[in-house]
Parts: sequence; structure tokens; C-alpha cells
Amino acid sequence: MNKNINSVSARERILTRIRANHPASVEHPDLPVFPIKGNPVNNFKSHVNTFDGKVIDFMHREDALKWLHENIIQSDNCLVFSAIDGYEGNISLKQLPKPSDAHVLNSCVGEGILGIGETGSVLVSPETFGRMANGLFAINLYLLLDHNKIVDGLQDAYAMMDLSQVQYSSLFSGPSATADIEAVHITGAQGPVSFTVLLY
Repeated sequence: MNKNINSVSARERILTRIRANHPASVEHPDLPVFPIKGNPVNNFKSHVNTFDGKVIDFMHREDALKWLHENIIQSDNCLVFSAIDGYEGNISLKQLPKPSDAHVLNSCVGEGILGIGETGSVLVSPETFGRMANGLFAINLYLLLDHNKIVDGLQDAYAMMDLSQVQYSSLFSGPSATADIEAVHITGAQGPVSFTVLLY
């Protein structure tokens, strides 16, 4: 019993000393926004290609939807989940009750929130894929993205993000890859094997 009293007392003594010696708060410095050379859309395309991804250009969103209908195979062996309006997959979220059930997906289609020219990244959230696991477990990932939503750099992107409105968000920059083992480059080490941005 005495031991517990002593340990509580020691804890309080430590916390009291920390509070007494806590430095005064200071204002955060203003961070400069460094200019990024080149056109953000062209930079975005270049970086996506560098990261083993692919960008396909379209004049309008309807053209991108038409491409999806004409190019993505749907069958019992090619299950496709779609979280966008205008293109319907052949499996629904109700048929994937648990996140781990998404391992059966051949393809997942979503809409990117914004793109970043500096890194070739697309901001996504669980709503982008219906559930985050759908975008992570699918073999092929297709993201529609409005070219007007591509910003120059990461600082611009963070200034536009409202992270309070989403439970989770992530930046996708192509299929995952590794060359850790004997410098052999493997694409799709975790997550999608292919990453295609339908830019309109």
C-alpha cells in the first residue's frame, strides 16, 4: 500500500516540476510557399508515369466513363467495385460486408479528391472507394480526376484539404513497389498492381 502511495506521490512531483518548467508557447512561423517550375498538370502526368502509374486524358468526364464501360472487363472472375456515379460495377458494398472481403476485387473505380503536380499524388478517402480496403486490395485501381483539381505542390494541397470532414485520407502516387531484395524491382508489392488516372 505504501508503495502505491509513494508511486502516486512521485508521479505528482514529476508532473508538478514539468508544469513549472513548461516553456511559454510561441507562434508558429509563416512558412514560405516555394514556387514549383512547370505546369502542374504536366508535372502530375510525368510523376505518375515515373511511379509506374498511367494517365489517360479525356476532354470530358463522360468520355472517361465511356472508356471504363469499353475497357474494364466484368465477369464472375473479374469483380469490379465502383464508387462513382455513371459507372456501375458488378459487386456492391453489401456483398463485401467486411473490409477483408475486398481481396476478391479485380478492379476498383473511384474519384480522386485532388491531384498534386509536385509528386504525382492523388488525395483519396474511404468515400473514394466506398471503403478504404476496396482501393487497397483491388488488383487494378482506376481514379477519375478533374484536371482543374490539380495543384502545384504539397503545401497547396494541404491548404485546400479539410481533413476534419473525413475519417481517414491518403495520397496515392501509383502502385506500390519495392526493390529491397537484390535490387529487383517489384510493382504491386502491396496494394494495386496497376494504377490508372482518368484525367478529364
